[in-house]
Amino acid sequence: MGLRLFFFVLFAGPVLFAQDLLQRYFEAVARQADRTRDLRMEMDFDARLLKLEKVGHLTGMRYIAKNGQVAFTVKSITGDDTVKKHVIARYMAGEQENSLRQLDTGINDKNYKFKVKRVLETEGRRVHVYEISPRKKRVGLYRGDLWIDEETALPVREAGQFSKSPSPIFLRKVSFTRTYLFLDGVALPTRIESVIETRIAGKAELVINYTNFQPGGDAPAADPQAGTD
Repeated sequence: MGLRLFFFVLFAGPVLFAQDLLQRYFEAVARQADRTRDLRMEMDFDARLLKLEKVGHLTGMRYIAKNGQVAFTVKSITGDDTVKKHVIARYMAGEQENSLRQLDTGINDKNYKFKVKRVLETEGRRVHVYEISPRKKRVGLYRGDLWIDEETALPVREAGQFSKSPSPIFLRKVSFTRTYLFLDGVALPTRIESVIETRIAGKAELVINYTNFQPGGDAPAADPQAGTD
């Protein structure tokens, strides 16, 4: 093997594999799209305002209808009223609003640019990390990392900062880490950790855990502020 060909194989091989894995990811996410809807799940929501040293906690159900629209029912909500009304309720209302708007936030070639970052082993899985950046500054798109499982080509983790605030009057910056659970061949978000810089109450931290995924995503529209008075 000539020296030039040797270096081409040595360096091009990993790049070509990374491109192939990314294409497999696009295909895998498209195949599972319908199975990530028409679902309901239990929700456990913790929030706190760092500067004010105030906390709030909510338990309930989150529903994703067949058309992608999100609804909530609240089982219990406790803690400080400021956290309940201005952090938890606003977050849930914002998620519902964005689902109604049917924003195109898919991680694909149309919305993002991709750059190979590194390969690592986590929980017995070989994971490829890509640095992604949005092609346009739009609500729902973020700049950060995408972790893809080598075997299934499904997402393991997403982390970064949203390129545009979903609520500029109330929120300055939103950064997050979203962790996925593999269930029956489908990747479902099971934990979200967020740091939100609000204009009114300072910095807020959110931790949301989703468990007990079940079919059936239809639910009556629920007021996310129910129980906050």
